[in-house]
Amino acid sequence: MIEKIANDVSDKLNATPSNDFDGMVELEAHLEKLKSLLHLEKDGAMIVGISGPAGIGKTTIVRALYNQLSSNFPLRYFMENVRGIYRRIDCDLHGLKLHLQEQLLSKILNQDGMKIFHSDVVYERLQNQKVLIILDDVDHLEQLDTLARDVSWFGHGSGIIVTTEDQEILRQHGIKSTYHVNLPSNEEALGIFSRYVFRKRTPANGFKYFSERVVELCGNLPLGLRVVGSSLRGKNEDEWDVVVHRLETSLARDIERVLRVGYDSLHENDQILFLYIAIFFNYKDTDHVKTMLSSTHVDERHGLKTLVNKSLKDISSKGKVCTSCYNKWVDRRYIDKSLGNVKS
Repeated sequence: MIEKIANDVSDKLNATPSNDFDGMVELEAHLEKLKSLLHLEKDGAMIVGISGPAGIGKTTIVRALYNQLSSNFPLRYFMENVRGIYRRIDCDLHGLKLHLQEQLLSKILNQDGMKIFHSDVVYERLQNQKVLIILDDVDHLEQLDTLARDVSWFGHGSGIIVTTEDQEILRQHGIKSTYHVNLPSNEEALGIFSRYVFRKRTPANGFKYFSERVVELCGNLPLGLRVVGSSLRGKNEDEWDVVVHRLETSLARDIERVLRVGYDSLHENDQILFLYIAIFFNYKDTDHVKTMLSSTHVDERHGLKTLVNKSLKDISSKGKVCTSCYNKWVDRRYIDKSLGNVKS
């Protein structure tokens, strides 16, 4: 009993609002949108899905939201990197599902080493509880079915938030309240970059051109702006010139590793289609792309849909397809390797 009281007091102390996210560009707009989707003022539980390409800031957004809302929920858990947990478990499908549920319940109920033996335990333990659960980086429908099969699993006022790169997973699960995170505008991206480099919203004197060039080379991707911006902090103009020149020919390893995850998960034909578009048809009309690729063995219609669902491609309101933040990642290594044996 003493241990439970101590843990409860500690949780309440740790629930003090953090300043970690103060001043982050456009973050508040994302948070307000998500709060409106959650309908926290109403009865019942809500499941909300957040989609967007790797590195765009989905985890940062939901972490800030969790920080704001968690003190209002007696039970809460931020389950990060669901994709990674899923891949690390070495057992059959049934055992894998039980392991995921054990981790969820152990953390949210603060009972270490909890063991369960059937998949209805989550419903039995949480159906009358008001919970806040973040399922971050989901990449398989089975993960969602295992951890949040239905809103009836959770008590009134509960909020379940799912982040994923794959919009199709959200549709298949029946999640109707969704939010797609788009790339920031040029002005917003410059503000994000400036905060990491100069700790203010605008570039320092003499660095505006360099800053705008870096933002362009990073494709406005927040991950790239953070990685490159942090590496440039305190450096002089000559050092900036070296970094900009390097970015014009290759990406930072930390950025490339994140961007490759979504690409590597694709079927080989979809990988080839991705590269075709990135190299030859970026910002071209969708109908033109389909026509040009119709004589190849690539299934361009199904493939385009897959790439859009997985946030690897965007189709603009004018019907043009683009690879957006992935442009700089496509370099000669992957072009030569992936397209070398393609028969047109």
